[in-house]
Amino acid sequence: MPSFAAGRCDTIPAKRDKFDKIADSKVFKSIYAGTPMLIGGMALYGADRNLKDSPTTYAKHYDNPFEDYLQYAPGAALLAMKIAGVESRSSWPRLLVSDAFSAVIMIGVSENLKRAVKEMRPDGEDNRSFPSGHTAVSYMMATMLHKEYGHISPWISLGSYAIAATTATSRMLHNRHWMSDILVGAGIGVLSTELGYFIGDIVFKDKGITDYFSDQDFYRWESPSFLSIDLGMNLSLTNYTLPGGKIELSTGASTGIQGAYFFNPYIGIGGNTGISALPVKYNGNLAQEPMKAGRLYCGAYFSYPIFTRLGIGAKVTAGYNYYGKCSLTDCSIGGKSTPGFETGLSISFKSTENFGARIYCDYGFTGSYVPGNDKIAQSIIIGGATSINF
Repeated sequence: MPSFAAGRCDTIPAKRDKFDKIADSKVFKSIYAGTPMLIGGMALYGADRNLKDSPTTYAKHYDNPFEDYLQYAPGAALLAMKIAGVESRSSWPRLLVSDAFSAVIMIGVSENLKRAVKEMRPDGEDNRSFPSGHTAVSYMMATMLHKEYGHISPWISLGSYAIAATTATSRMLHNRHWMSDILVGAGIGVLSTELGYFIGDIVFKDKGITDYFSDQDFYRWESPSFLSIDLGMNLSLTNYTLPGGKIELSTGASTGIQGAYFFNPYIGIGGNTGISALPVKYNGNLAQEPMKAGRLYCGAYFSYPIFTRLGIGAKVTAGYNYYGKCSLTDCSIGGKSTPGFETGLSISFKSTENFGARIYCDYGFTGSYVPGNDKIAQSIIIGGATSINF
């Protein structure tokens, strides 16, 4: 497989360290991507109970049937490539059995949780909000495509997870799910696929499988340039009091694209752009639409390789946010752009030479999104990302 890595300082492959042994274990490979999302969603569930229990109104439902089709796009791509004869990880029998187990596990866990929890959707249509089935399906199929064809190009994996993240975020933008719903749905989708393939490996053992990753070399002191698809939860730290009442923002979804070019193993430049959606509660009532915001930031990025495949990072960036207009009962907020500052920490992991995952925590502040109020808006974004490593 061709390598996209650049700026290597090593002339020979680095010796395997303790973390390499952990990272190569089947258990770690199965849980490193899905578990943080599942834990984050479960921790977040109930945190916005006062918002969910809004007694007098529900948010407006927006019909967007494209989500019903978009969730299956990675699966359709997988089948199309397999039918076209593109060599995959698994033979047809092994692929069908592994994917069937994945789907059965995902559907069983999702449906039983929906029936047990009975969480009302933000639009009040029914009590099947938790977890998000669309998100579980899209992340399950994205993981299938990554496992079968990620060896061809990391762009295939990144594209599949970009579709999954878009599906997840749109479900919240259109008032069909809370943030905890989509995080748990994503975790279920990834972990169900990993478990389905684990069962497939037990059933077929060494039959019908191609190992593309046995001869990979990882270098500790290479420039950690990357491009990633981010999905996180945006926690607002600022509330506003107006003459007509109090504005409270709930934890919302944040998704975007982030990338950085490193001149050496430690220092680089980069930026990020994306959108966020924050449910709004005004005078005890849930607003008809979430607060929607876009952002564009750039600045300095920093990194240090703890182990060959594990590193820590930081950034200091500045840019602009645009807050979309959000209509409340007797006023409106948003409809303005404002400068902002953001800093953050991250932990990155390489699963292959050119593909990996990252968890991050960013703190930022911007000007007020409430007209006539100069109070600084502060927020924290905690999330995960899939990334191409250059």
